[in-house]
Amino acid sequence: MVSSKPHLPNQPLLRSHILDAARAIVVRQGFDALSMRKLAEVIGYSPASLYLHFAGRDAIAYALCVEGHAQLLEALRVHDCIAEPVERLRAMAHAYVKFGQAHPEVYRLIFMQNPAYTDDAFSDMASAGETVLSVLTRTLALVHDPAARAGTLWAALHGIVSLSLTAPTVFAAPTGTLIDEMLNLYLPGVNKKPVRRRPSATAG
Repeated sequence: MVSSKPHLPNQPLLRSHILDAARAIVVRQGFDALSMRKLAEVIGYSPASLYLHFAGRDAIAYALCVEGHAQLLEALRVHDCIAEPVERLRAMAHAYVKFGQAHPEVYRLIFMQNPAYTDDAFSDMASAGETVLSVLTRTLALVHDPAARAGTLWAALHGIVSLSLTAPTVFAAPTGTLIDEMLNLYLPGVNKKPVRRRPSATAG
């Protein structure tokens, strides 16, 4: 039964407490299991109290997406200390896929649940200065057309994560191997030093 406990000044219903409970439901049961009524039951307040902090389920989803995207960015930025650009990119690529596989429901909510959630989360992070795309673009700053390269790389990494979550048996190779093989195809000009051609014997 849903508690009718009101939101009183001496019993503050913290926004972070609502998000903690919502995140737990999403992680354990998936986003479809989240409702304002169920959330109210978990935290022991009336549904009306929740609306003092969030306009509805979509607003909670948006907040969780922003939070999850920030955590993903942090997982990538850990590797900013790697000086060599290709190795830094490789580490970030592995970190991206590892995050998605370690937090499947959060990843689904950010990128696979509702395009509006993704757009809103990215708009929020872009206003703060960084997104997944901008981090990858910055890492690819030394190659031709880094924005296009970064977008292609992100799409490939998302494909690896999404397929590993929705159809885990389709891959014959471990995801780590897929990432490395994808990068070997994706950045051949960066991974390999240019070959110097010897002058032709007939040149002259």
